[in-house]
Amino acid sequence: MQKATQKTTQTTQTTTVLWLDLGNTRLKYWLIKDGQIVLSDAKEHLKAPDELLLGLLGTFRHFRPSFVGISSVLGEKINHAIAKTLGEIGVAFEFAKVDDKHAMLSSRYEPTQLGVDRWLQMLGVVDKHRKQCVIGCGTALTIDVIDCGVHLGGYILPNLYMQRHALYAGTQQIGVKQGRFDTLSLGTTTDDAVNHGVLFGVVGAVASVQQAYPNFEMILTGGGASMLKPHLSGVSVDEELLLKGLQRYFG
Repeated sequence: MQKATQKTTQTTQTTTVLWLDLGNTRLKYWLIKDGQIVLSDAKEHLKAPDELLLGLLGTFRHFRPSFVGISSVLGEKINHAIAKTLGEIGVAFEFAKVDDKHAMLSSRYEPTQLGVDRWLQMLGVVDKHRKQCVIGCGTALTIDVIDCGVHLGGYILPNLYMQRHALYAGTQQIGVKQGRFDTLSLGTTTDDAVNHGVLFGVVGAVASVQQAYPNFEMILTGGGASMLKPHLSGVSVDEELLLKGLQRYFG
């Protein structure tokens, strides 16, 4: 696997860099030239991110990125395939790793069990002068509490779709698999009761954390953030925290 020898010099000496987020379901990227985002997108990779990335290489080659910084939660086998694919561009690249003693963000969490996606989301917003809580709305719902640059710990829950799927899979009489997560009102059909109930549980979990940490700023991030925000008060949304975290990590 190719690696950048000096993270601090790679990004400062280049004019074009690629930040790549390989999540459980989506491939997301920023292509930055002279400090400005010139290309950004998020695509479902259907469990074949290396094939999707291969299809994007033509576009990336046109801009000639000099460095690729990567966040991946997909495991060593897929990361190896990604590294091989990126090698075809002929540029330096590196996979971000959790650093629980980082100058901006230390953590009390067991470092070998903290996902790099969660850590980069926190790194993307952390401020040593503020109390913060980052709610990651991705394939899983993650809640991480940060006290002035110190990660205290957090929670991991199934997201809305995973909870609904588990309910359908574990029952005999509930067979409807449609409807929207758009209201907390009482359901008057089984379909509505499931969707409203699942949303009620997730919103209730976040609200409980708000009550437990009343002086903490709550930031929603990830693809499902805009779905939850209308049902919560006192929260902000920044869907790009992970990519911002990549910039901080390599910059």
